[in-house]
Amino acid sequence: MPPSPAVVAEKTKAVLTRVCRRLEYSLTLVELGIAMAAFVAMLALSLADIVGRNFFHATLPGGDLVLRQLVMWVALPGAVLAVAAQRHLHLDPANLAMRPRWQRLAGTPFNLVSSGVCALLASAAWRFWYGEWQAGGEEALLQTGLGMILPLAFSLLTLHFILRAVLVRVPE
Repeated sequence: MPPSPAVVAEKTKAVLTRVCRRLEYSLTLVELGIAMAAFVAMLALSLADIVGRNFFHATLPGGDLVLRQLVMWVALPGAVLAVAAQRHLHLDPANLAMRPRWQRLAGTPFNLVSSGVCALLASAAWRFWYGEWQAGGEEALLQTGLGMILPLAFSLLTLHFILRAVLVRVPE
């Protein structure tokens, strides 16, 4: 006898939830690794710059520009990790005043709206980055490559808000 539609729906929901949680967990590991690697690179480059200035009266060419970009490579994955951990800024006072059950019900629309805003920002950032990539010569290759963090971060924020929209309805 085939399972009832309610049983099939429940199993599908459980599988979807498990897939979303695994995807979010995997993404957070990658994002944490990126943020940590950028932080270590930032510290190493800062140390090399300090040593170079104090002992050799010279700096690394383009070191300041790379350091500025590395700050973004630390901060933006941190923002993405905050969304994944649900520790980001909540600017919707109505949601904060709601009871937990109502927060779960309202969480899906709020997360979907947030993902829509992040998707628009990601689209604009990708277009801007692509224009910079086309306009830059070989000397700007590293700078433009490091500038990819902005569209990448907004794309990841979009994905995390979509995952949150799915997972907010399921009790932890």
